[in-house]
Amino acid sequence: MNGAESAGATAGQQRRVLVLSGPVEPPWNRSDKNLVRGVATHLQRYRPRVLTHEGSVGALPAHVATEPAWGPNDGNSTALSRRVGLLRQLVKQTDADLVHLCWPADLFVASAVRAACAARGLPALHTLVRAPRTTLAIHRTVAAQPVVCLSQETQRRVQRDGIADAVWIPPGVTVPEPTPPERLRTLRARHGLPHGAPLVIYAGDYTHAYAARTVAATLPRVVREVPAHFVMACRIRGQRDRDEEARIRAAVVADGMADHISFLNEVDDLGALLEVADVQIFPADSANQRLDMPMVLLEGLARGTATVVANKAPFEELVEPGAAIGVPSVNPVSLAVAIVELLRDDERRLALAARGRAVVAERFDIRRVAEAYESLYDRVLDDTAAQRRKRQGSGLLSSSFRIMATTAREGGRP
Repeated sequence: MNGAESAGATAGQQRRVLVLSGPVEPPWNRSDKNLVRGVATHLQRYRPRVLTHEGSVGALPAHVATEPAWGPNDGNSTALSRRVGLLRQLVKQTDADLVHLCWPADLFVASAVRAACAARGLPALHTLVRAPRTTLAIHRTVAAQPVVCLSQETQRRVQRDGIADAVWIPPGVTVPEPTPPERLRTLRARHGLPHGAPLVIYAGDYTHAYAARTVAATLPRVVREVPAHFVMACRIRGQRDRDEEARIRAAVVADGMADHISFLNEVDDLGALLEVADVQIFPADSANQRLDMPMVLLEGLARGTATVVANKAPFEELVEPGAAIGVPSVNPVSLAVAIVELLRDDERRLALAARGRAVVAERFDIRRVAEAYESLYDRVLDDTAAQRRKRQGSGLLSSSFRIMATTAREGGRP
């Protein structure tokens, strides 16, 4: 029996997978829920059920079932209540064939989901949506094996510390058709971006590993050589971000660079904005507290934007196939040199952009990613069925031995 046969090839035979994660609903400003949305939307042989808040409707395709397990969207949830909600939803779910946890390594969540799955007899797998801070005792902080890692670096780390069944399935994005030039010009005007000036975009966090400060320090070094314009497209998550933005704005003004940078922060058309940009930069020295491989990088690459990243894991996995240029992390001088060289050499920049788009199509296309998950679901269900048959066979064999022993004690009488 092949994987497609075991999973059911027709809609009436579709297996059901319960995906446990944060609420999968707008706004689409978190990579982890965008990952779940993308995979769930593109599954062909499995029917996914994802978790949302109450009242969240119409945000997902009709074939993606939703469960308002997160309750009212009142902003008052705590970390503990979210975890308990996941467990409660898992326990009460009755029609799932498989559980897929999309969550960071977490002792409480892993223990709760593991116990609930065992009580229900449900097979499970766990996608680590963030690289774990430490892999010490990693087996206690994952709910099940196989463990899906979003980067090869995380796969190596967890395998080294005892997770035998660790699988690399990267995050995925849609590779869109190019946006018409007139729409890109309209987008520039809408955001007040200067026409004619090459654009350099940083789409990250203000407080992420000094990346935003590195961008600010890079700005004057680039503008002295090329009349570029920088764009900060950063998500504001709280007061720390607002304070850091204020400090960076003050530094930019002090350097006399205020006319060469736009602070757009969170925008509703980030994908198109990435396509408008000539160069995308991400100089952070880690993906700490973000999706293991930041999806914003993949979005920019998919839209044909030349990309420069820190030459560290996991970003090296974009540098190695030639999708991006790697520079030392948190190093404004090296970053400025790379940007200036790309902006001065159109042929090189366009070749890098084309290679980046091709790599995303080969490795990170969401359709391929969904297919990889379906193959993994097939394996988990097939392995579970084989284990059950083995236990049943052992039980029958034990019963036969007991009958033979009883017969022998009774002198061979039937």
